Amino acid sequence: MSALTKEIRSFVVIATEKSVRKAADKLHIAASALSRQMSILEEDFGTQLFLRLPKGIELTEQGEALYKQAGAWIAEENRFRRSIKEENKQHLVQFRIGAVECLSTSVLPRLYKKLSSRFGNIRVHFKTGDTQTLTDLLKTNQLDFIVAFNVPRDEKIHFAAREKSKIGLVHLPALLDKDTQSIELYDCLQWPLCIPDIDLSVHTRLYSEILRQKSSFDIVATSNSFDLLANLVMDGVGVSFMTWYDIEKQVSEGSLAFTPLTDKRLEEELCVCMPSTVKKDERTNTVIESILEVIKG
Repeated sequence: MSALTKEIRSFVVIATEKSVRKAADKLHIAASALSRQMSILEEDFGTQLFLRLPKGIELTEQGEALYKQAGAWIAEENRFRRSIKEENKQHLVQFRIGAVECLSTSVLPRLYKKLSSRFGNIRVHFKTGDTQTLTDLLKTNQLDFIVAFNVPRDEKIHFAAREKSKIGLVHLPALLDKDTQSIELYDCLQWPLCIPDIDLSVHTRLYSEILRQKSSFDIVATSNSFDLLANLVMDGVGVSFMTWYDIEKQVSEGSLAFTPLTDKRLEEELCVCMPSTVKKDERTNTVIESILEVIKG
C-alpha cells in the first residue's frame, strides 16, 4: 500500500510510458478505466495534465510539474519505507526454539504471544521433533532452547528448568464420573488399551508399570502417534495413556477427558534446556520465564 493515491501513481506510469494504452497494460487495467482516473485527477487539480496525440501523450506544463513533484513524493516514500525496515531489522529479536510435537497445538502459539509481548519485534523459528532430534540440534548450536521430555544429561546441555508432568488416563468423557480427580493404573486395565509404542518416551515406564500390576489386560492397539491414539479413543476402541500436553486440545474441545494416574512413577519430566556454551543473561532468563509461565498456565 502506498500513501499516494492510485490516480497519482497511474499518472506517473502514463507519463513514463508516454502512452495510456502501454500504461494500462503495465498496470493490468482497462485503458478506459485508466482514462477515467486521469479525468478525476485533472478535475482535482483543475487543469489539463497531458495532451493526447497520434504518437501517444504529451505532458502539459502543469503535467510536467506534477510529474516532477510525484517523482519526489515517490522517492521520499521509498526512503521512508527503507528507514522503517532498517530500524525494524536493528530491533528484531530472533529465537530458535525446539519443542516436542505435542506442544505445537497450544503451548507454542501461546509462547509466541508471550515473547512478542515482552520483546516486541520478534522472529521465532520453531522446530518440532522427538527428544533425541532436538537434543542433537541443541548440542550443535542449531537451536537456542528446547522443551522436551526426559532429556538425557549431557555436558553440552544446560537444564534451565524441569517440570513434572503426570501421565493420565485418556478416555471418553462419559466413561468416568465428572468428580473423579485421579485413578489408579490397576483400575484402568479393565478396558481395552491403546498405548504408546516403544518410539515414545512414555512407553517403557508405562509398560513396566502395567506389568507390575499383576493383572490381566488387553492391548488392542499401539502407535508412535498420539494423535492416532486419541482418535482411536474417540472412536470407542479403548483408553490410552498420555500427558496433559499430548491431549490438551481434544480435552478443551470436550471430545476427550484426562484423568491423572495416582501412581507416583507414572510421570514425565518436561525439560527446558539451552546449550551449555551460552551464558544466561536477562534475555535468556526472560525466555525461560516465558516458557515456564506458558507451560504451567
